[in-house]
Amino acid sequence: MSDVNVLIEKIYREVLAIREKLEIIERMLVPEEDVGQEELNEIRRLKEEVSEGEIVLWNGIKEKVRKLIK
Repeated sequence: MSDVNVLIEKIYREVLAIREKLEIIERMLVPEEDVGQEELNEIRRLKEEVSEGEIVLWNGIKEKVRKLIK
């Protein structure tokens, strides 16, 4: 295996690890019992923005989530 392929494999494994950690954080932030459908839709919309590569400020997301689950 070439050095480039080894590097790509390492990066891919790191991306998967980060994705898993983000999913854990998402499950912690979105308690199913305390959040209504409208709030879940807003959180999903924010997640889609991030997935599409839009710049999202973490503090802004935390504040929106706090407001949604109160």
